Parts: sequence; C-alpha cells; structure tokens
Amino acid sequence: MIRISNLYTGIMARQPTVSVDSLVTAKDGSELFVTVNMLASTVSRILADQGLPPVWIGAIVDRNGVLVARSRDADRFVGKPATPDSKERIRAGVREGVFESVSLDGISTVLALSRSPGSGWSTIVAVPQSEIAAAPWRSALYLAGAGGFLLFLGTMLAWRVGRGIASSAEGLVTLAQRLGRGEPITVPASGLAEIDRVGSALASASTVLCEREAALRTSEASLRATHDNAAVGIAEVDRDGRFISVNEARCQLTGHTREELIGQHFAHATHAASLNHDLELFARQVAGELDTYTTESQFTRKDGNGGWARITSTALLDAYGGFLYAVRVVEDITERREADRRQKLLVDELNHRVKNTLATVQSLAWQANRSGATPQVAQQRFQERLLALSRTHNLLNETHWEGASLRTILETELGPYMMTPSRIRIGGPDVQLAPKPAVVLGMAFHELATNAVKYGALSTPSGKVQVGWTIDGWNDSALLTVDWCELDGPVLEGQPSPGFGSRLLRQTITRELAGHLDMRFEREGACCTMSIPIGPAGQQAA
Repeated sequence: MIRISNLYTGIMARQPTVSVDSLVTAKDGSELFVTVNMLASTVSRILADQGLPPVWIGAIVDRNGVLVARSRDADRFVGKPATPDSKERIRAGVREGVFESVSLDGISTVLALSRSPGSGWSTIVAVPQSEIAAAPWRSALYLAGAGGFLLFLGTMLAWRVGRGIASSAEGLVTLAQRLGRGEPITVPASGLAEIDRVGSALASASTVLCEREAALRTSEASLRATHDNAAVGIAEVDRDGRFISVNEARCQLTGHTREELIGQHFAHATHAASLNHDLELFARQVAGELDTYTTESQFTRKDGNGGWARITSTALLDAYGGFLYAVRVVEDITERREADRRQKLLVDELNHRVKNTLATVQSLAWQANRSGATPQVAQQRFQERLLALSRTHNLLNETHWEGASLRTILETELGPYMMTPSRIRIGGPDVQLAPKPAVVLGMAFHELATNAVKYGALSTPSGKVQVGWTIDGWNDSALLTVDWCELDGPVLEGQPSPGFGSRLLRQTITRELAGHLDMRFEREGACCTMSIPIGPAGQQAA
C-alpha cells in the first residue's frame, strides 16, 4: 500500500516537499511502515525530462489544488494554487476532461486534466490556443497523447518510488534481523537518503554491539573463572531454595557433582538441628524482610562424614524490589570449629592441671613443714621435690601433655646415677602414661631415688637399683605393676620409721591413682611394688 501526501513545507529542508508512505511486508511476515520525503523540485525535474513541446505547460497538482510540479517556471509557481477553474474541478472530483482556461502566466490554453485514482493527484497538460489554431488535428492528437502519457508517468512514478521504498525497507528488515543475531553487517547505498541514514545507524549499532559483546564475553569468562576457582563455595538458589548454579568449591564441600546438586534444595545435606533456623531466615529473605543473613549449620558429606559450614545468603532483587534469587557463600569451618573445641578443652585441662599442681605443691610444703626437720633441711627437700615435679612437667610439655613414656620418666629421675650402667637396671614393655599417672609416678620415683641415695643401695659404691614393670589385662582393666628393688645396699638394722617420702608415696599412689602400694624394707635395701590401673579410669588429666 502506497500513500502520497499533499505538498507541504519540510521542517528540515524548508522547501516544498511531499511524503511517500508505504506499508512494507518482509519475507518473514513482519510489517514496517516507511515514510520517504521528496522535494517538489525533484518531481519538477522528472516532469521536465519528459520532452513536452516547449510551448506546452505540464503540471502536477495535489488533492488541495496546489502545484507540486510544473514543466515551465517551476521555481515561480510550485507551491502556489492552480488556476481557480482547475482548483474548482479538482475539488469537485472531476476525474478527466478537456477544458478552455487561462494559465497562471496569462496564456489562453486548452488543457487536459486527468486525476490518479491511487494518489488523488491530478495531471494537467495545457496547450496554448494559438498552437491549436495552427494545427487543430495535430494539437488534439498531442493533447490526448500527452494526457495519457502523463497519467502513465504519474502512475509509474508512484510505483517506482513505492517499489524502491519497499525494496530498501526489506533490506533494512534483513539488516535488523542480522543485528539481532549479533552478526556484523554492511549497508549498501540505496539512493534514498532516509533509508541510507537508517542503514548507517544500524551498521554503527552493529559495530558497537559487537565490541560490547566481545567485552561482555571477556568479562563473563573472567567472572566465571573467578566463580569456579573461588576458595569458598558459591551457589545461586531460586525462591524455592533449589540450586540454579554451583561452583567447584561448593561441590567439594559435600562431595557431590554439579549435576547432582542442580535442582536440589540447599538443605539436602543439612542436619535437622541447624536446618530450621536457616529455613526461617531464608523465608524472611524471600519475603523481602532480609537483604543478607549469616548462619552456621552442620552438614553430612556424601561419604557420610560430617562438617560445619558458615553460610552468608544475599538476595538479588529486580527493578521493583522483588526477589529474583539468592547468592549463598558457603565456607567450610569444620577445622575452625574443631580448633575452637580443642582450644576450649585445652583451657579447661590447663585450669585443671594448674589446680592439681598447686594442690601438689601445697601438699609438699605442708608435709615438709611438719616433718620435724630443721627449716634448712625442710626447704632443701621441698626444692628437690619441686624440681622432680618440674622434670616430669617438662616431659609432658614435649608431648603437648598427651602423656609420657614410663621408661623416659625413670631415665629422667635416675639419669644422674646411671654413669655406671651396672648399677641401674631398667626393664619392661613400652608404656605410654597419661598425664596424671605420669606426674604421680615421676614424684614416686624421685622419692625412691632420693631415699636410695641417702640411706639405701645408691649410698654405697656396690649398691644397685633394679626396676621392672609388667602390664596385665586389656583396655579398661589394664593394670600396671612396677617393682622397685634395691640390692647390695647397707644392711638394715630393724624397720625404719615411715617418713615424709613414705607418706607421700602412699598418698599419691592410693588416693590419686586408685592404686595399691606395697613398701618393704629388706635386709639389703628397700623394695616397693606399685600397682595402678592405666585404663580410661586411671588416665584422667592431671
């Protein structure tokens, strides 16, 4: 469909102009309404090129009776009304006819008028009456032929313009489709300024879009690489809590593949004890009450092992503030939780050990003061026992208070007297003692060694000390028996009275370790048998 406007003054050109409107249907069925503006001077040049006799006057008049083109003096008359009688015939809807008239430049003429049914424009050919009088038959023939030719010319002009517009518009549709697919485009010249300007704009837009798409692909690849290689788990979930996307760290957190997680609810591996709080916060986030929240939850991995995670959920909203999806950053805090637990355990254990150590020191001081010895002797004994306690603590510090070897404790206490290997004999299976029995036995061995040096086998050059131990039973019922025996020492005359050392041994072995002590004073030296449980009941922290 082609529609041609009446003559008007163009806004941009400020010259007489007509518009040709065309509804174009592309190959894919889409429709475009295209308008092309044409200067009236262009129509006048087309009319002048038709070769009318010089004295004849050809004119094209719009539906309002205004001259659009004129073969003679176009600059003078285009844009002005036609002669009054011609305007009257046009308004009256006269389709065609031959009439006598006077042209706008005052020449008496016989004119032929023909109205185009498509555009509503009229084509007029005026022949001076002097030409008609000179050759009536020739003029009439010319007049009829010229009228028909101009009518054909107007029709062909409208068809060619419309066809050119339609073809160019179809080209624009094709370019727009290629632009939508992101393909680069080039625009050939069409000869129509408006079409060429639109095509040039499409080509520029194609270049800009290609550059932006390349930059976007680079940025997206960088973002995807960062997302996939992040050290923490990152997941996107919809409003129902189901995974939309997950990165590799999130897959490794629970041991699932990406395919296994997509579509799963984020609570698929969460323990029930910590699930309700997370679900409550997520529901509030979907409802728009929370932008971000953080929680900690316990989960179970695919292999059955457990762990802890710290989750930060952030909502992404649309332009109207509605919930789109949530980004959940998941950090594995299993090691941190375990470290916190161990730290609390160590602090509690340290408090317990300090209290026990202070109680031991207090007992040593009290026993030393009530032994009846002089202050100097009591002070010396007290210091020696503190040093023995310190040596055992040093052994435990080397193993971070996880325990100490029975053999190592004995070698530490008897080391100064082992210069001659034959004097000290130590033998028994490997036994790793818990902190509490290690401290108590360290004190006991110190008392026995001190007594041997002062009064027993180690007080003579030929004396010997023999220490052996055995383990009976397993696990909870395991019982450690230690035999301390002095040989070739001074001959005892009668049974010595129990002193502080004997009382300390009995108190620590029987009360603190729930064990049994058998202290004997043989003729060649003291013998001591200690039996203590070393199962869980006997390995509590000191």
